[in-house]
Amino acid sequence: MTVVAAACVAVVVHARTTIGWGSLGQALGALGVLLLLLALYNRRFHT
Repeated sequence: MTVVAAACVAVVVHARTTIGWGSLGQALGALGVLLLLLALYNRRFHT
């Protein structure tokens, strides 16, 4: 899970350095995955 989160952060940082709709889509997709991971992490320790 940590490796996936780190990969998503790397994608967001890389997408910020480029311009275009594709980069925006990549960044938003990676942020969505991070939110999903956070929800799964929260669900695991909250129940």
